[in-house]
Amino acid sequence: MLAIIGLMAVSGLSDSSGIAIAQFAGYGIVAIIPALFYAFIQTGLSEEIFFRGFVAKRLINKLGFRLGNFVQAFIFGVVHGIMFIFITNFLVAMMIITVTGVCAYLLGWMNEMKSGGSILPSWLIHSAGNFIGAIFIMFNII
Repeated sequence: MLAIIGLMAVSGLSDSSGIAIAQFAGYGIVAIIPALFYAFIQTGLSEEIFFRGFVAKRLINKLGFRLGNFVQAFIFGVVHGIMFIFITNFLVAMMIITVTGVCAYLLGWMNEMKSGGSILPSWLIHSAGNFIGAIFIMFNII
């Protein structure tokens, strides 16, 4: 559901060239392998290692689960929203910050509370979301 809201917000951009997955725009099936690499390695894995594997664990250790997980989610949301502030309006950027922040909180919760601290589930979910977004762009669905 949150991914759909995010895609709807991004689809409202008059110029999507400022978003990372725009590199796959209109390429169709020929971009599947590069999009898989992008989604699962370049962004999904690297962001999960950094945000949930490094930042979240340290903040949770220092601040407790609720506050530490909230702070890492807030940082994750803001980092993703910053790029949209320059290519869209403030309201859309705030929606992106909120959606990505909520997703980050849920991924942190899943890792710490349901997966014994492993980032594997959040990596797969995050990467799948990135790949779905790339597919929408590849085939001009949004």
